[in-house]
Amino acid sequence: MVRINVEDVQRDQPDASVGDNTEVFVRELTECQDEMLVFIRVMCGNHHLASDIRQAVNMVLWGKRKSFVPGTNFRGWAYRIAQFEVKAHLRRLKRENTTSFTPALLDLIAAELPEVLDELPERRLALARCMENLTPKDSQLIHHRYWHNGSLDQLARATGRSVGTLKARLFQLRAALRNCVRQHLPEIQA
Repeated sequence: MVRINVEDVQRDQPDASVGDNTEVFVRELTECQDEMLVFIRVMCGNHHLASDIRQAVNMVLWGKRKSFVPGTNFRGWAYRIAQFEVKAHLRRLKRENTTSFTPALLDLIAAELPEVLDELPERRLALARCMENLTPKDSQLIHHRYWHNGSLDQLARATGRSVGTLKARLFQLRAALRNCVRQHLPEIQA
């Protein structure tokens, strides 16, 4: 029978406070995934490509995890790497004769977008409050179109309304929700 001395095992383990910030790194990386996808999607203009690029960014970040210092601006670091990855992917697409943004425009977007993304949680909360005020019919229309990516043709057939009527109502609802979010945002941020 082999006996294991707990003190020997603990002594042989590396000190978690010295250089191993993996847990903090993983938490930071996990928390910024949604915003990073939005950041990348705005820069590249394609949802599927954005998902691929986010995976590449995550791989780069994971490879550089040991250089991460807790307490520093993780999102800024991640967004900067994402910016470089988007540019690299778009250069590859350009070689394949695909149209993309210029590097100068990408730099401008990358400079402005993190500030907008920082407001996303508050905007989502404001939107949720505004959605509560919709009629069931309007709520169904919004959910069908934006949460389920359903076609207006399908909903028109299911509800007996015309596609034109649904488009017009969506236009009105988007404007009303935009105004409502603007009204509630200062309350939530306070």
